[in-house]
Amino acid sequence: MIGAYFSGTGNTKHCVEKFVEQYDNNSTAISIETTNLNEIFIEHNMIVFGYPIYFSNAPNCVPCKILK
Repeated sequence: MIGAYFSGTGNTKHCVEKFVEQYDNNSTAISIETTNLNEIFIEHNMIVFGYPIYFSNAPNCVPCKILK
């Protein structure tokens, strides 16, 4: 499992890191701004996404980074 996050202030990063740590000690958390994100996703069978909610929506950069 891998945790992918977008975090402006660090709160979402902290939450995803804690979640994957509790779920599986061998899991890691990475930013969706990582350059080789697609290659990393292919290597994992479970992906957890974490991102802040802005006015009931995901930030504009989240769908763009994930859907590439």
